[in-house]
Amino acid sequence: MQWKKERKEVIRFAKRTYRKQLVTGLSGNLSMRVDEEFIIITPRAKCYEKLSLEDLVVLDLNGHIIEGQKEPSSEKNLHLEIYRVRKDVKAIIHTHSSYASVFAALQIPIPVILDEQTEILGGTIAVTNYAPSGSLELAKEAVKTINKSKAILLAKHGAVAVGSSLVEAFHVCELVEKLSKIYLFMKLVQEKIPFSR
Repeated sequence: MQWKKERKEVIRFAKRTYRKQLVTGLSGNLSMRVDEEFIIITPRAKCYEKLSLEDLVVLDLNGHIIEGQKEPSSEKNLHLEIYRVRKDVKAIIHTHSSYASVFAALQIPIPVILDEQTEILGGTIAVTNYAPSGSLELAKEAVKTINKSKAILLAKHGAVAVGSSLVEAFHVCELVEKLSKIYLFMKLVQEKIPFSR
């Protein structure tokens, strides 16, 4: 088995995303670039609580299975397309967290509401055009939308965070969920209490 240390890292963050309720049940997926040509990705339809090293799949950037007995995540195209275009990206986490999913479902971008959003994410959290889950079309829409930012919302679906490591991508996921929650509360409060600036 190659890349044992990296596999352990993927599992560690898969379990963290589950414990933080950024994913539920069998939703979401993670991957990590292990060199210029290969990625490790979570398998399709496997609860992160029970994930093992053997469950992970190694793909080349053309999507061919190099190691692993399981079927890779149904969103493998999403990961592969981002890695092909963004050489700076070493890790990707796709979540279905509750607050981010509100804005993904409504197809509403999250404008800059806190300074850290610009510093860490690069600005507004944009929303892709709608495309079906698991499709190559969705992957291409994600690549068009993400540009140089660290996070986007997938229309009617969830969120995607990228980073130079799984540590960074995980922190981006947490920040996206925090900003989504704050923005939702801002909208609710503004409806009840009009603000003068």
